[in-house]
Amino acid sequence: MSQVLPGLDLLRERRLELGLPAEPPQPPPARRLLLIGSLVGGSIALVTVGASLLLKLQGMLLEQELARLAPVRGQVESIEAELAADKINLDRKTKGNDQLVRGLVTVRSGSAFLTDLAGRTPAELQLSSVQVGKDDLQIKGRTGDPGAFERINALMLSLKSSPLIDPASVTLSRAIRNDTDPNQSSKGQESGLVDFDLSAAFPPPPSSSVQLKQLQDLGAGGMARRLELLEEEGLLR
Repeated sequence: MSQVLPGLDLLRERRLELGLPAEPPQPPPARRLLLIGSLVGGSIALVTVGASLLLKLQGMLLEQELARLAPVRGQVESIEAELAADKINLDRKTKGNDQLVRGLVTVRSGSAFLTDLAGRTPAELQLSSVQVGKDDLQIKGRTGDPGAFERINALMLSLKSSPLIDPASVTLSRAIRNDTDPNQSSKGQESGLVDFDLSAAFPPPPSSSVQLKQLQDLGAGGMARRLELLEEEGLLR
């Protein structure tokens, strides 16, 4: 008959030194451990399944909400497209109105400017061409001796004093003596006609009040009244 040796306990003496029981504590029963593990694992599984079901339910609710809002989204996109088209049309009309208003009240393209130019042109000086551009003008003319260049210089000085002209822009582009009679060449240097070209630029448009006074000073009553009406309608900025 074989003898069963007692188990070797290496920590017995250490437990005694620490004042602990000599025998080691007994481990809990395996069935209890299995039950605890099953409960913990089952709880985790239930929580996972519950979270999955909750997420799925939220997804279904979101899909239903998106389906309900789909017509509203289409209406919003349609309204935004209409607003964008209306804005483009409004900008186009506003730009056209601004150009029309500037064309109606600008003195550079009306009789007021021609009146001012005629009043500043010296006697015996003939203007053959006046071309008015968007921001500048070209003047061609002719005058005869004696005193041809003095009259051209007087015209330039008079234009520089005009409220409708930028004084720094008045320039004599060309001045050529053009003798029509070959026999006059022997009568001295100052003989015949002088053809000249002038160029100038317009200053930035003044305020409506300043422009109204300019029109009144130039005797352009019709354009002055037109400016007042446009200002009353709020079409001038």
